[in-house]
Amino acid sequence: MKLLIQHRHSDNEIAGVLTYIYSIIPELETRGTEIKTISTKQDNFIKWLSYIVWADIVHMNSNNLVFAMLCKALGKKIVIKYHYSFYHTTHINYEKMTFGRRLQAELKHTLPKANYPLKWKLYTAVKWMRLAIRLCTALIADYHTACSNFLAESSAFPWLVETLYNPIEINQKNQPEDQKLLSNPYKFVFVGRLDGSKGVDILLKAVRILKDENQEFEVLIIGNGIQASELKQLASDLGILSYVSFLGQLPNQEALVKVQDALALVAPSRWQEPAGYVVLEASSVQTCSIVSKMGGLPEVAGPHSLFFENEDAEGLASCMRYCLNNPDEAIKRGFQSSQYVAENFSPARAATQLLEICCKLSPKLLAKTYR
Repeated sequence: MKLLIQHRHSDNEIAGVLTYIYSIIPELETRGTEIKTISTKQDNFIKWLSYIVWADIVHMNSNNLVFAMLCKALGKKIVIKYHYSFYHTTHINYEKMTFGRRLQAELKHTLPKANYPLKWKLYTAVKWMRLAIRLCTALIADYHTACSNFLAESSAFPWLVETLYNPIEINQKNQPEDQKLLSNPYKFVFVGRLDGSKGVDILLKAVRILKDENQEFEVLIIGNGIQASELKQLASDLGILSYVSFLGQLPNQEALVKVQDALALVAPSRWQEPAGYVVLEASSVQTCSIVSKMGGLPEVAGPHSLFFENEDAEGLASCMRYCLNNPDEAIKRGFQSSQYVAENFSPARAATQLLEICCKLSPKLLAKTYR
């Protein structure tokens, strides 16, 4: 089978979509699948055309309407995967709705206020056009998948959206890490963008609560963003600079070493994360996660993680306190999470699922794929 995988990123970008693609390709190739990838951002139209003609099935990872129309014009079946929230109205406060109600809510949400400047009012037309493009691309696609059950459900489509998890490779170990291998004092780590949606300020408030209890620990904050200076100032105002280290952006492997050395990863997102990949990375190195109950985070983190309500600094502090008071249990949870992720998020499982979908769309490929 010849599978063309489309995305909209540059080769040097750090993106969850590329992580998914590069994880699944080796496993697909071991099954005898021929793979080509194309970036609709950096590759030209002639390359689009030649690659689509070559392919049996096209696996799209963005809502590119022109590319989708070209695939259909050339008679190619499309398996599309959604990696991000389809609607702005699902970003923070999610409420389950029918497709029609969701569209109404989305259109109402994007209406400008009466006191908005004219250019902002005109930008509403741009938002509606982008929504129309996403919807038209969805209508053209033959099979729909999403990176989490939450994202599949929140799309609210009147047709099936199957969950196709982003895979991660794990070198499984037979026993939990030794507590003695963790540095002292125990560390918590955050990895991600420093902006309001990621909720780092909630983590800093939780740190202040534990500081007032004379707990000994350290928090490492890895990443950059528009709120970096603001968050450093907040840490200063809260009097917790001796507890918090802002490390900036680190290479992925270096960041993973920090995560592996931590008692727990903290993901305090206040927006509906479709499927936080950093939580999978923490599990891959046997570190448990503390996550807010938002979007697909609890689903990806799995049953052995610790959870708190959105915006609840006291709840987050309680989870961190539990880890500090029960380090052996936190380490055990990290080990159990690694087993959960190895079972449910392996590249082999994702490749099998994708190939089964392709064969549903084109049964004649079944013999070629499993010959």
